[in-house]
Amino acid sequence: MMRSTLLFLVFVVLLLTVNCNEKVGESAFAKAGISLSFLKENTINTQFLGHGVQWSAYPHADSEDAEWGFLMTDEKWEELYRRLDFVNPHVIRVMDGAGWRYYQGNDKDGNPIVDYNTQEVKSLYKLLDYCQKNDIKVMFGEWGAPQSGSKVKNPIDRADDDRWIEMITGYLNHLVIEKGYTCITYYNLVNEPNGYWASTDGDWDQWSAGYTKMAKALANSPLSKYVGMVGPDATVQWNHPTHPKPSADWMYSTIEEHNEITKAYEVHIYANQDEIRSGNLIKFLQPFADSLKNIDKPFLLGEIGMKYNGELGEENKKRAAADPYASTEDSEMFVYDHFYGVDMADAAAQSMLVGMGSAIAWNVDDAMHTKGDAGEKSKLKKWGMWNILGEHFNGPDELTPRPWSYPWTVLCNIFPPGSKVMKPIINVKNDSIRAVGAYKNDMFSMMLVNQSKTGQTYNVATDTYTNGVPLYLYNYVDGENIKNSSGFPVPAREVTYKKDLGVQVELPANSVVFISTIKLK
Repeated sequence: MMRSTLLFLVFVVLLLTVNCNEKVGESAFAKAGISLSFLKENTINTQFLGHGVQWSAYPHADSEDAEWGFLMTDEKWEELYRRLDFVNPHVIRVMDGAGWRYYQGNDKDGNPIVDYNTQEVKSLYKLLDYCQKNDIKVMFGEWGAPQSGSKVKNPIDRADDDRWIEMITGYLNHLVIEKGYTCITYYNLVNEPNGYWASTDGDWDQWSAGYTKMAKALANSPLSKYVGMVGPDATVQWNHPTHPKPSADWMYSTIEEHNEITKAYEVHIYANQDEIRSGNLIKFLQPFADSLKNIDKPFLLGEIGMKYNGELGEENKKRAAADPYASTEDSEMFVYDHFYGVDMADAAAQSMLVGMGSAIAWNVDDAMHTKGDAGEKSKLKKWGMWNILGEHFNGPDELTPRPWSYPWTVLCNIFPPGSKVMKPIINVKNDSIRAVGAYKNDMFSMMLVNQSKTGQTYNVATDTYTNGVPLYLYNYVDGENIKNSSGFPVPAREVTYKKDLGVQVELPANSVVFISTIKLK
């Protein structure tokens, strides 16, 4: 047995040292003992826009009249800009409320009163200034009809109310045409309209009519040059308890009925640990992606986050209950834990592997929203990379970038817009491993996720690497993350790509490893 083992090891070493001169391909990699490879022939046909975050203009702290007062000072915005420079998001979803910014109610005839010269609108400018300066695509919208649930006479509470469509069009004209925020690329009518919590309460016909009216209003205005509709924005995991239309059909019906007026498609996912760690998110998303195979438009994850179940779900509730500022119903307390970053990176990888063009993380900052957005300090929606107002909530430690900001920052940086995304060839199937690669000109990047409790070693090669270009490795390993003085990732080291062998990657348990020609500073 010992002699056989030694002979086998010698054979493996010989394979690993083969200097193969044939064209790089699967057979060459196999001969060189390569375990994982990224080939141009496995490029996924998709419009890749880059990854991003959800960012809102702090409705509880944006003016003297806000629930918390005017806490979002110029200094706070500058600090946010500095942090977002590190994160480098390429798509930002901005959902707002008319009543938070410009809508002042109705006149005696039921017509809306609007005012764009408010401090709240000026606070939104601060966010849009950053996106415009940095060429970030903005998915803009309002959570729902402005008087949903209101007892006023003749309320504006439906998505197909012509008064709301006119309000939105006027506001967009102010922001895009008058103020020059051409970064606003997509318009999102109603957040998660298939949900019972939405202003549409799952009413497809109402939302569909409003979506059509909004698209027509854009098409008939100067906005058509810049802004198009995105939809359906449905949360496709849960069906409405009373409306008969299944959640998945919101996506399919939008394609069938509204493809001509839709600029991009987009859904939301909040996955549990079993869906992500098994790789089953790919199976869940694949039918949606397949339905767009012959439609050359981006397909985005407009919100992605984790909602754990079982013991982890119970632990999350306990932690939220113990935090005097966290909403017990809508917080993800594992943002403080290493494994949340592994799960989020895995979710992004799986979205890329089915051909989605962006994953937008919910969300960037705890200070943005409260449960029901009533402004109660004790009910923060804690999901963020940090809390920029942390000194008002549990202390200054809340401003420290949390673990999951590390992998999300790296993947935003090393997978730029226009990247060609590649599926891997893996010699040994392992349902706990996810790998995705990308190239663009001389750029090559890859991300490997290990959800298992044991380390793995891979020899990785590609036919997209340009010889001589430096490669940098980033390790998201518990307790070993290399960061700069601001708490954001920098390379752990430079690695060498060897001809015909590629690069050997040590993939520790419960970790994410990135290798890229892009160097973060």
